[in-house]
Amino acid sequence: MKYFDDVLDDFKDGNHQQRLDLYMYHRNLRSDFDQIENEETTLQKSELTDFQQVVIKPDRTNEQRSLLVRMKRWCFSMLS
Repeated sequence: MKYFDDVLDDFKDGNHQQRLDLYMYHRNLRSDFDQIENEETTLQKSELTDFQQVVIKPDRTNEQRSLLVRMKRWCFSMLS
């Protein structure tokens, strides 16, 4: 069992090529490899969703847009 745990740890820490090599060599662990990939993908999607929720706030969007409009008008007035 310790050998398989080491292989799974190597898969988690490996780059794309190492992961592909381990996936091709260890047929009996492919379901575990797929599970690791799915967990990482889910984690990345949840982090992305949290980031989008923090950045995009409807009430602040209008304030930023009005600031942009004011700055644009100021620049055009300076150029005129």
